[in-house]
Amino acid sequence: SRQKNRSVISQITSRIKSAESIYTKLLRKKLEPDFDTAKKNLKDLIGIRVVCPFEDEIYEVVELLKLQKDIEILKIKDYIKDPKKVPIYSADEPQKEPVEIQLRTLAMDYWSVLEYQLYYKKSENEEVAAELKEYAEEIARLDGKMLKLRNKIEKI
Repeated sequence: SRQKNRSVISQITSRIKSAESIYTKLLRKKLEPDFDTAKKNLKDLIGIRVVCPFEDEIYEVVELLKLQKDIEILKIKDYIKDPKKVPIYSADEPQKEPVEIQLRTLAMDYWSVLEYQLYYKKSENEEVAAELKEYAEEIARLDGKMLKLRNKIEKI
């Protein structure tokens, strides 16, 4: 942020998956609905979302995370989802737990929040799914346009 003289990270939020959501996910995966099974099989019990104004900054954040000595990257997925093990400090000692880190642009986050509110975990509807996909593509195009505009402004 100091190098660019503007904010590179707009927002950071975190959450711990609710017991109800864990239970539902375990049943959906046909796993035993208990704590040990959840801890062993679910990599998104803890989640962190980092929202950046522009897509290229997401990749910069990823590179900085790779340099962190206290983070072990388990897997990098396309769609900028990133489960990791990070230390969680307790009163006794640090412990490593899987944490899903999602990196998004403002536009991606806007679409995701709307999609979740309108559609996620509801019965499938092909017409609504197609419309949401269309809007996601429009938002992706807007992300690209905003990045080009930012680059043009920075050259002035």
